Amino acid sequence: MERVIPLFIDRIHRDVPSPCSASRRSWISPTWTTVRGVIEGGSTRLVERRVADQTINLAYGQGWTLVDLVNLIQLALGKVANVTYEPSRPGEVMRYVADIGKARELLEYAPQTPLSGGIPKTIAWWRESGALR
Repeated sequence: MERVIPLFIDRIHRDVPSPCSASRRSWISPTWTTVRGVIEGGSTRLVERRVADQTINLAYGQGWTLVDLVNLIQLALGKVANVTYEPSRPGEVMRYVADIGKARELLEYAPQTPLSGGIPKTIAWWRESGALR
């Protein structure tokens, strides 16, 4: 299984046609996370077992459409995507926005970078690392 953000960055960068089996109206809830943010956000609480046996969402807490995502990647790469949107599959989740209430409460998690800021940073990192040639 490939994750949508790295998949689209790679395909748009390489000018590869990218069929998208999700509707243009589908919402996703990605996050741009730094190690520092996770550490500052509560690893001490987890290590010291002050927070245990919890399922906690780490995301930005704001949804984005797949069209938004593709547009952000195009802008950051300076390319035009060759994306086609196919009809949604039966049972496909059309809207998902992660509830980060537990992360805020239990870990004092405070996301700082929305997707619109994270995509350019991610692509810059890919370029610096040599992953985008």
